[in-house]
Amino acid sequence: MNIGEALPRNAQRSPHKLAIVDRRHSLTFLEFHRRVNRLACYLRQQGLAKGDLVALSCGSRAEHFEALFALGKIGALAVPFDFNWSAGECAAMVGFFEPKAFILEGRAENRSLFDLTRGRVDAGRLLAIEGAENLAGSPYEQALERSSPDDFDVEVRGNDPFLLMITSGTTGFPKACSIDHGTYALRCLNYGMTKGMNKDERALMTLPVRFNAGRGSVMSILYLGGTIFIQEKFDEKSVLETIERERITYTMMVPVLCERLLRCEDLGKFQTSSLRYLGITGGHLSLELARNIRKRICPELYEAYASTDCGQITAIGPDDWAARGDTVGKPIWCVLLRIAGDDGRELARGQEGEICVRTPLAIQGYYRNPAATEEFFSGGWCHTGDIGFIDEAGYLTVSGRKKNMVKSGGISVFPEEIEDTLRKHPAVMDVAVIGFKNSEWGEAVKAFVVLNRGAECGADTLIQFCKESLAPYKAPKVVEFLPGLPRTGLGKIDRGKLSAMIRAL
Repeated sequence: MNIGEALPRNAQRSPHKLAIVDRRHSLTFLEFHRRVNRLACYLRQQGLAKGDLVALSCGSRAEHFEALFALGKIGALAVPFDFNWSAGECAAMVGFFEPKAFILEGRAENRSLFDLTRGRVDAGRLLAIEGAENLAGSPYEQALERSSPDDFDVEVRGNDPFLLMITSGTTGFPKACSIDHGTYALRCLNYGMTKGMNKDERALMTLPVRFNAGRGSVMSILYLGGTIFIQEKFDEKSVLETIERERITYTMMVPVLCERLLRCEDLGKFQTSSLRYLGITGGHLSLELARNIRKRICPELYEAYASTDCGQITAIGPDDWAARGDTVGKPIWCVLLRIAGDDGRELARGQEGEICVRTPLAIQGYYRNPAATEEFFSGGWCHTGDIGFIDEAGYLTVSGRKKNMVKSGGISVFPEEIEDTLRKHPAVMDVAVIGFKNSEWGEAVKAFVVLNRGAECGADTLIQFCKESLAPYKAPKVVEFLPGLPRTGLGKIDRGKLSAMIRAL
């Protein structure tokens, strides 16, 4: 079982059915399949082979998925980059992964990444999706035009690695989750088993596909033979227009986007009755927000508790919101759930501990990080790093995080990375970053800063300093200045006291 086999199957079964629609393309499964074959053929001509790493930095458009399927077809590994990374972040990632080739969208945000590739790879291994004339890369469309659309065979097995999914690590430097073809295909099939997705689906994706949740949803719909509509940016009115016009049956959002949709003045003007599944990821809905969504947008509201490392873990559906809406539901069909104490032993129901799982949807490990891999699989269980408990009826409640990750707008942000950046500012002596509940973002980032004696610096200056060194969404939303930071007896920052300070406001 491998990812590349899905396209010839769907092209044979439904050649003229729409596969993927974005603002530039409207491709049938046969057209999409042939373009993937052309790209795969071109990459082979450039000497790329099984096991080679290829960097992909591309927004929400069809080429993102052409690249993933083409790389899967030849057995190479895609390493998706985030075009919002700073030049320093890109340099660190290129140095760590050492990709053999680059497929980059010709957008301004990718300029530093294009600059980094010069001298590293031949021009033929730097494909530019638009803008090649200004970026010293080979034009993507020309590469496809001069390559064969015919099928070819490369032995790619289910246990061959397919994708390195980037997820931030608690030390600030990202980890890369390695997932093989068989496991990724099973995650796609899980959309059918857990969500009821099938070849008749007409799905709308507004989440950025450069993140794993959006990317995985699109790949699953294409794998199952459904039609996917991709919008590059979330716009409330455009989303509603598309749902009505295209008779959308499935879409996925994070809580902050639901809030925006509910505030849209035009909400009542559009029909959303075609929706049979509105999925929530990246955070837990409040009972009030869930009630309003079900009443005004779609009664068939589902929320998944999932992670890049483990895949989907639990689900809560329409029948559970009234009585169990404060939980994240029950484990899905293939997940065995366990709550572990600090000593690793299983705790009784109702007791709070680390959420651990056994699941065939889990990754195979972390690329070039054996210590993190061993920690994740410690004791034969996948360790989520989240804290929670299972009630007597089998529902899981997530009550906190063992580590310090902040989930802001559905995106994982790690305080240590921001702290390291802020400490580089000449006015900053000490800093601690934590998350706090926020009605718009779910969680937002706050930095507590201690300035050097005699130094003067404003909050806006430090926020901008972060945006210049990190992806903008990682910058703190709020900065508060303190004369000193609370610390534990061991000298570590007491984040509990900082959180209590926020709750007391």
